[in-house]
Amino acid sequence: MTVSDDLKTKVGPAMGRIASGVYIVTVGSDSDRDGMLATWICQAGFDPPSIVMAVNKQRDLLKRLEPGSGFAVNVLSKNNMDIFKAFAKPHNEGKFEGLALTEAKYPVFASAISYMLCQVKSLMDAGDHMLVLGEVMDGGINTQDEPMVHLRKDGFQY
Repeated sequence: MTVSDDLKTKVGPAMGRIASGVYIVTVGSDSDRDGMLATWICQAGFDPPSIVMAVNKQRDLLKRLEPGSGFAVNVLSKNNMDIFKAFAKPHNEGKFEGLALTEAKYPVFASAISYMLCQVKSLMDAGDHMLVLGEVMDGGINTQDEPMVHLRKDGFQY
């Protein structure tokens, strides 16, 4: 589907005002780890505890998010600009270098506000993105900092 310029003009600014957190989604371990900056994540259920995230189909990480696989969601604050900057560029090879990680099944940043370890339950096509439903299997809080909030000027751009 191609979005008309008229629709973009009407709804783009409104969609851009949807507030979101700032997260780093990670997979793998040791030399096989990868991660991406994400903002489109929200809670999807209480029982079982679950989240949903939208992942652009062009992201390499999407290939590793199949039903049964796992990932971590690291919640960032404004105090985590070092982590944010390391993951702001999608193809940064050394993005984990110099960042403290904790012992977990998937990469968890020691200074992130909180984290959730998830198992992929299903994927759904959403046009240029895939929706990933993840069941939260474990998690914790590292700091009491306030979460970083992201607002966009236009709902048709990150």
